[in-house]
Amino acid sequence: MDKDFDFKLAEPTELQVITRAIWNWANEIMPNRTPADAIKKLSMEEVPELWRSIKENGEVDEGEIADVLILALDICEMSCIDPAEAIHNKMVINMGRRWKFEHGVLQHED
Repeated sequence: MDKDFDFKLAEPTELQVITRAIWNWANEIMPNRTPADAIKKLSMEEVPELWRSIKENGEVDEGEIADVLILALDICEMSCIDPAEAIHNKMVINMGRRWKFEHGVLQHED
């Protein structure tokens, strides 16, 4: 794959506005939360709910994927990470990797 891949993103300002709105809302309901709190909720509750929805219904549930995205964006805001920039940087890395499907999971080889 081309290591100079130019990943085109949606308008970053729109994503930043959404991220800030999520952060503001989350601050109202849980002002003392930490990134670790959100990561724990994401990994122990929301991702398993998303997995259950696809196993039970055969499709991704819009509300469950939204919960995952909301928490991920809140983690970004709490950690001063620009999600669009982080996605872009990681996609550049991913496009330069070799991939394999092993044990039912797509994994990079390096």
